Amino acid sequence: MKIQHPAVTSDVFKLIVTLEFDLVVGRHFLPTRVELFQDTTRKRRFRCRMWERDLYHMQMSLPPDGKRRAKRTESDEEILVERTWELSTRFEDFEAANSASALKIFLDSLKRYLDRVAA
Repeated sequence: MKIQHPAVTSDVFKLIVTLEFDLVVGRHFLPTRVELFQDTTRKRRFRCRMWERDLYHMQMSLPPDGKRRAKRTESDEEILVERTWELSTRFEDFEAANSASALKIFLDSLKRYLDRVAA
């Protein structure tokens, strides 16, 4: 599938696998989400994203209507923060024989990374 428009500069990737698991590195608890996408045109091309679920304290900085002073609205929100770059930039677009192989490539890279940072 391709989207024919000058603003679309890549192929279309379809989400095919989502994994969630908990990591503990040192004393840090890292709830983690991994998403594997497959190129809809070139079936041997994949993209992978790794997200860390984290809690952030948020504060509204602008009044809701743009005129009146806003109350200091604050809340704690869970946000997914992309962490794929910590492993490698190659997971933006990489080749594998199939989705199982692509996921193995990514998870092997994650294991090597964890061995490095946990040492």
